[in-house]
Amino acid sequence: MTQSKHWTPERIQTFLRAFFGAGNDAWPDMRPDYAHKERTEPFVKVLLSGGGAPIVLPRWDADSQQFAMYAIARDRADVTKTAELIEAFAGPTYIYCDMERGGLRPARLNPDDPVERAILDFAGERVTFRLTTAQPSRYRQSLTDALLLMQKTYIRRPPRLWRAVKPIGRLIAEFDAALAAGGEAASQDLLEQLAAAGGLTATNLAHLRLKRLDRLGVSNKVLAFPNLPDIVHQDPPAAVKGAILNAVYTVALEEPLARRDLDAAKEGLIAHGRVVPELLVGDPRSYGPQAMTVVLLAAVILDDVTVARRALAAIEELDQAPQIAALALSEAERLAAKPVPDAVAEASSEASPGADASVPVESWPEFFSALADGSPTGKQAVEDEVWALWPTPAQNDDVLAEFLDGLSDGEAGELWRAVGSFLDAVGYDEPAPKSAHAFIRNAVAFGRYSPGDLAVLQALMDIALRASPAADTYGEILKDVSSECSRWIAPERASVALDFVDRLFLAACPDVDAREKLCVDLLAPLSIHRHRLAEADLAFAQRLTHELGLDGLDWAVPAEEGVQDDPLASMSASTLLLYSLDEAVLTRCREELQKIAPAVKVSTAYDHVGTPQLREKARRADVVVLATRCAKHAATGFITQHTGNDVPIEYANGSGSASLLRAAERGLRRTIAESV
Repeated sequence: MTQSKHWTPERIQTFLRAFFGAGNDAWPDMRPDYAHKERTEPFVKVLLSGGGAPIVLPRWDADSQQFAMYAIARDRADVTKTAELIEAFAGPTYIYCDMERGGLRPARLNPDDPVERAILDFAGERVTFRLTTAQPSRYRQSLTDALLLMQKTYIRRPPRLWRAVKPIGRLIAEFDAALAAGGEAASQDLLEQLAAAGGLTATNLAHLRLKRLDRLGVSNKVLAFPNLPDIVHQDPPAAVKGAILNAVYTVALEEPLARRDLDAAKEGLIAHGRVVPELLVGDPRSYGPQAMTVVLLAAVILDDVTVARRALAAIEELDQAPQIAALALSEAERLAAKPVPDAVAEASSEASPGADASVPVESWPEFFSALADGSPTGKQAVEDEVWALWPTPAQNDDVLAEFLDGLSDGEAGELWRAVGSFLDAVGYDEPAPKSAHAFIRNAVAFGRYSPGDLAVLQALMDIALRASPAADTYGEILKDVSSECSRWIAPERASVALDFVDRLFLAACPDVDAREKLCVDLLAPLSIHRHRLAEADLAFAQRLTHELGLDGLDWAVPAEEGVQDDPLASMSASTLLLYSLDEAVLTRCREELQKIAPAVKVSTAYDHVGTPQLREKARRADVVVLATRCAKHAATGFITQHTGNDVPIEYANGSGSASLLRAAERGLRRTIAESV
């Protein structure tokens, strides 16, 4: 049952009287003789008509001169669609909102405010968007007109299904893929969709949140996660255990081990690792070096020979020893050399991963096959991230690509669950271009163009192009990417489109005509709506157009009267740290930032792990911007751990120059706003 079914005419009238009561001068008490009621009445009529369009109502405070439009989804399940409608009609041009943070999100209304209290009583929480304009006197009427047009268009639409509910499994697959592709905002949106959709237990949602926090490198938040001991007690998947152990390493062990202070490391682990003992059970082979270091040192503190031997065997199998802190490794080896009573030895052999922790699938071809068949073993492999134990997919590229291309529609849909694992495993260093191209064909065939899917599609194109394909293959890849791009390109997706073009510019180009066609396909829609682009996007689009030698794209926007100078241009001296594993992206982003904020000193970092130089850069930064695609926890966690408490940290919603630039601009503007 939807909320609208509870909205009787009596309730609606009560709500309207409260909404246009104290605190709202848009139509005071809905008086018939109010001189300007014609501005508000059309929105009220839409609500009273019961046409099903999102509810939109204005608010005006004559004393403070504050203006806002409230857009209310008629059902919590319609929140995402309502946000998309608002973005489509009003977009970033008329709304003061960080559209790159995954789009609009419902506002947290103030129950002490009489107008917002009326909305809460009528519609409930988390369904209302509070929309304001960046320059009130300039865009107020435009925003009003756009939202009224949105309602009228919705009412006139042909009858169709309002909601297309995605299965939970599809949402989880998109979440994993968005994380792997560095889609920070997209992964947050998918988390919210999963929470709103129901069907997942609170524990499962907590697992996804912990994985995301781990990827963002915010270790303190992982360890402060609500009910963490209860989550650990329920034996979470290996990926979640690894996330918690990573956080313990960053918070408790990294510093003391770096200065070779074993006693301090042990004290830190005891102080911050109260949940660690319960994480020592099971197969550690999917853990990274940081998590494995925690396991070793915990075994030493607990004098647990079995855990130490199991971890050391895994380290030898994975050839991880060079990445493990020498102090922890030597202590664990000393412990493992101790004799073990027969009874304990027998029990440990039964619990060892080689004896009973069977791995249902043991290679990428088996993994793909299991997922395509819908086998629970394949889904379990995704959850446990056992693929981290296998050689790179690049070693089976031909086999995997052929398998992907030979699937039925149903099997191909199931196999999309593997794309996040594939992106993580391939990383930046070992491309599997044929498999990536096959995944691109999968995405196009199934129309996967959500924000998270686009981040994945860009990452796949990046992998496919990094292998320097021949001209015919290059043309096919670009043709596939181009085939449906008109379905998703819009001003609110500008940074995504610019990231695609930027990647094409940076990659080797064996077919100039094919590259030019795709670049024009991506840029032309933005050029048409150039007056709706953010300044940074507009400047970067001009740069790309010039670099690629494209003709016929007009980016000139007439200067408008009354528009104040951009505060970034006059921003005082400060330091911004950019982190990404892609050096070319860092260089281009730094160059653009020096144009729009000349007083800002931009430092860059692409370290894979924490280093003294990275620590110094993090400590000196006034703003930090991170691109998390393929970033290892050791680096992102290190940066967040050594950044000042009040320093804003922003995450790029992708791995390209435009995404990083947009995040940097966001962080600088946030600093300016907080300094006022």
